[in-house]
Amino acid sequence: MYALMNIYFADPVPPESNVTDVIVVGSGAAALTAALTVAVAGKTVRIIEKTDVLGGTSAMSGGMTWLPVNHYAERAGLSDSFAEALAYMRAASPKGWQETEDELWKSQIENGPQMLKLVEAHSPLRFSLTQIPDPFEECEGAKSSRILAVEPLSKAILGWWRSRVRRSTLPQRLTFQETVDAKLDRHPILGMLQSLPLLFRRWWSDSMAQGNGLIIGLLKGCLDQGCLIELSTRAMTLKTDDAGVVTGVQVERYGALHTFEARSAVVLATGGFEWDAQMLATYFPSEVDFKSSPSSNEGDGHKMAQAVGAVFAHMDQGNIVIQPPVTYEGELHGLPLRIHAEPDAIIVDRYGRRFASEYEFWVYDRIMDRNEAGELIHQPAWVISHWPMVKRTPLIRWYRRYKRDWLLKASSIEELAERTKLPVQNLKDTVERFNGFARTGRDLDFKRGTSNTYERKLAENLGLMEEIDTPPYVAYRFRPSLLGTKGGVRTNARGQALRADGTVIPGLYCAGNVMASPTGARTPSQVGTTLGPYMTWGFICGQTILQSNR
Repeated sequence: MYALMNIYFADPVPPESNVTDVIVVGSGAAALTAALTVAVAGKTVRIIEKTDVLGGTSAMSGGMTWLPVNHYAERAGLSDSFAEALAYMRAASPKGWQETEDELWKSQIENGPQMLKLVEAHSPLRFSLTQIPDPFEECEGAKSSRILAVEPLSKAILGWWRSRVRRSTLPQRLTFQETVDAKLDRHPILGMLQSLPLLFRRWWSDSMAQGNGLIIGLLKGCLDQGCLIELSTRAMTLKTDDAGVVTGVQVERYGALHTFEARSAVVLATGGFEWDAQMLATYFPSEVDFKSSPSSNEGDGHKMAQAVGAVFAHMDQGNIVIQPPVTYEGELHGLPLRIHAEPDAIIVDRYGRRFASEYEFWVYDRIMDRNEAGELIHQPAWVISHWPMVKRTPLIRWYRRYKRDWLLKASSIEELAERTKLPVQNLKDTVERFNGFARTGRDLDFKRGTSNTYERKLAENLGLMEEIDTPPYVAYRFRPSLLGTKGGVRTNARGQALRADGTVIPGLYCAGNVMASPTGARTPSQVGTTLGPYMTWGFICGQTILQSNR
């Protein structure tokens, strides 16, 4: 019974064996793609998962994948090329990143199309092309054909494993486009009622889209290829030989230690470190509001890699959003919704002054702006609005009940300033100045809704500006919440873990949030720049393992 509940056995590896060709630590999209890549080439694979469910942060996500030069765009007659994608990455990335990340960008763009074809050839996963453009449309090489959405899959194809896919805080019966068409963010009850026939069919067939659909498809592919899966198994240390070559993993399961050996390689795909308080305080020196990833993301892979000499990079980077609260597995989590962009809402810094256009694409990253001394210059920052905004956004009304003091209310701007500890006169002046902009339709400070294509489209959909003038006035902290940290082990363009001197740690590979992300917090896409690239890095790790001798 224990074997049936904790491991999937298949030839050619006998159940009693602790040796496989490859060990993959983690079970998210990057991990499963790496496992699938080597398994279809005939390698034996053991997947180690810390919790009793599979999928990690990927299973909880929207399942969108950003993949330049994909064959769905080609079939639709939309042009894209390696050169255009690379030009866009270079133009859309922060200053200075090209110097260290260019070779990784090239590898990611080159391997993405191959990864997608392999995954579709050896799993039931299928995607559909979305109409979401690259956000920096003015940049060279920008396209509207790079984001793919997962098509629904039934959990029934997994057999016993159907109950072992991690659930999400988001409803995932509908695809991304179906969610948008139903306008669930603005009219959740009406949207659900209109979608009832479709929801019933999906419920009856136990079909899931988005992140769950992605994991169902990848997991099915791995199971069909005979991958072994260890649940409730925490990787503790990497095993090395006298030459420093990584040869296996020591794990802890139900209080007992075991050692698994790998003939070829170990791939770390263990997620971020956002739930480790000490690591977060050390590397991400900012208050963090909520986290929306599994609480098992405690930097285990980071610590194991560092112990064998790996060097870190980009540890201050994260997938940052502003989130309302929700409960998940008995703990307070964040719900990954875009909630700050409203025509009658502004963002102010600790001095009560606006510091950016609220419609700026990655205004989340602006909260992390620092001065020359490295000090955060805007925090604590706040979203300021009034009750009509709350009435118009039922999701804010619903989710504020999970944390009583998350949304502050006041009868006047003066009282709101006192409750937020913002300078009273500054906040009054800021609101009055914004209301003047709303009346004239021109933001003289930050050109809100007019400075680029992304902002213009947002203003067309939401409205440009409306006065904040109807009490009660409201505020909530514009404090970074984390979908996941994005700093980690520095790798080369082949996915191999590196030491501080740039040499390779033989036998060790990294993909996903445990690696130093080549895109960081300021992503080149509206959505999908974790899943698409991280699946690609899992594929790159797998391909390197197949081509290399440890």
